[in-house]
Amino acid sequence: MRVDKEVSKQLAETASIINNINGGSIFPTFKTTTEKDHYRLEVSIPSVEPDDIKVEINGSDLMIYQNVHVNSHTQPNVLGTVKISVDVELENISAEFAKELLVIIMPFSELSGGFQKEIEIYRP
Repeated sequence: MRVDKEVSKQLAETASIINNINGGSIFPTFKTTTEKDHYRLEVSIPSVEPDDIKVEINGSDLMIYQNVHVNSHTQPNVLGTVKISVDVELENISAEFAKELLVIIMPFSELSGGFQKEIEIYRP
């Protein structure tokens, strides 16, 4: 098996940058609270440029990551993944970042509070 030295070098540089950004590793803290009509997720992310923070929904997961720039490449560094509750309205999730704090609002679905329906059973 042949090892490409340039790829190995890029991987090593990426790992070094991801593990030592601003002199140390990034360990965000996550705090979730339940409000009247939504979940509130607060993520403290020190020493990260606001433009490098990304939040995505992937199935039932909320992914929070930062883009790390290595030479001319951008590498994603996953900061955390949170399961999204089934009672959340996915289309209306929003996020705001200020003073090293990312706040994600996950509003409850209108149907989550008591949708009920009797299911008729088909009998041939």
